[in-house]
Amino acid sequence: MATLVARTDHPLAKKIRLVASRARRAPPDLVLAEGIRVLEEATRARLEIDAVLLDERFGARPREATLISTWSARGVPIQRAAARLMASLSDVTTPQGAVALVRVRRTSPDALAPLPGALVLCACGIQDPGNLGTLVRAAAAAAAAVVCATRGTASARNPKAVRASAGALFRIPVVEDLEPEQFLEFCRARKLRALRADPGSGTPCWEADLRRGTALVVGSEAHGFPDALWESIPAVSIPMAAGSESLNAAAAGAILLFEAVRQRAAAAGRLRGGTR
Repeated sequence: MATLVARTDHPLAKKIRLVASRARRAPPDLVLAEGIRVLEEATRARLEIDAVLLDERFGARPREATLISTWSARGVPIQRAAARLMASLSDVTTPQGAVALVRVRRTSPDALAPLPGALVLCACGIQDPGNLGTLVRAAAAAAAAVVCATRGTASARNPKAVRASAGALFRIPVVEDLEPEQFLEFCRARKLRALRADPGSGTPCWEADLRRGTALVVGSEAHGFPDALWESIPAVSIPMAAGSESLNAAAAGAILLFEAVRQRAAAAGRLRGGTR
């Protein structure tokens, strides 16, 4: 271990703050990972970890010790920091004493392999990074092939989004900053049927055919779909009790994703009670 990092102007502390701020000067491929679960996912994904900063107590618990052992074996640079400095680098209520800079290459839609029959999620104009991270987590759990995000959507690399994803960002490709036309061309090229979530209209989700290649588009709770181009996409709805308001975007996205999972499992005879 290196000597204790105690100064706020230490190069690693400054780099962590720069990455956390998502400033233009920040290294574009670095993501700030914080929390045991998130760090375990980044490590399990065998992504390159640029640096790790730990408080003086981290490592006493078995999961913490396992992470340190794995990082050491891989040659990851590890440094210790004074508790006060660690607290200043975290914006969570109860920091877990460890942060890491993880290198996550940006994904281009052209770099993705063909997606026959795939399930895709697209976040359109969702500005709360917590909601976006929760959608990424749900998409990974539903075995979606990729998450797309249109321009104007919060970044999946935002530290709050990374935490809300519980590290799922490190397990599923995320394509960001797409224009609506780019996303629709992406769907056409891969024979994906795009469906937009609409609380007020559209086919009930359990009546829509989600078994074939499908891209589910979830819009902002506050503003819906800002571009008129989205209106050309068929709508799918989640039927709710009379008088209910629209669902949180993350909740709506998760319901639609797992309705697709349910339909696909039923078609394959994998649901309990289904024919084999």
